[in-house]
Amino acid sequence: MNKETTIISITDIIEQKVKKEQELEKYEAQLKDLLNKKFWLVKDIQIHEFIINAVRNEITPQAFIKGLIKAELKKNKDE
Repeated sequence: MNKETTIISITDIIEQKVKKEQELEKYEAQLKDLLNKKFWLVKDIQIHEFIINAVRNEITPQAFIKGLIKAELKKNKDE
């Protein structure tokens, strides 16, 4: 194997590495975006569940707010 072939091979490997790093950055950004969307969907579902329970059990507004706060504190502990 001559030196020119070796240099081309190393160059190709470096180029592939850079492309893979760029691809990984793209996927990490997409993952961050998806996790953010998931976070807000979970919050939205929790609010709907509280509303449903409030209507079913005729909860007072004060008890409703306390329930929201309690659920949020519990969720933060679980994370």
